[in-house]
Amino acid sequence: MKHSLDLKHFEQKLREQRDEIASRIPEHQNLEEVDQDIAESEERLLEKIATALERIAGGSYGQCLGCDRAIPLARLEAKPSVSLCLDCQARKEQEEK
Repeated sequence: MKHSLDLKHFEQKLREQRDEIASRIPEHQNLEEVDQDIAESEERLLEKIATALERIAGGSYGQCLGCDRAIPLARLEAKPSVSLCLDCQARKEQEEK
């Protein structure tokens, strides 16, 4: 069952998160390896945010890419860039082990 999402709310959250992360990336350039790892992690998060913004524009935001069910609102609030429900995320992590 699909739920009614305030897409503007999530779009704003994602854009704010993107801007904050993007502003920190230059701090990590030419630094030690640990900082490079942090920068790479933040760049991956930026990619997830961009994908989530595309999904908002395309009308599929909030739907799990694994099972096509609605991602619980609490999960989206906590991590607005997620694309999988908890069950599919757990399956994915198990497969990656």
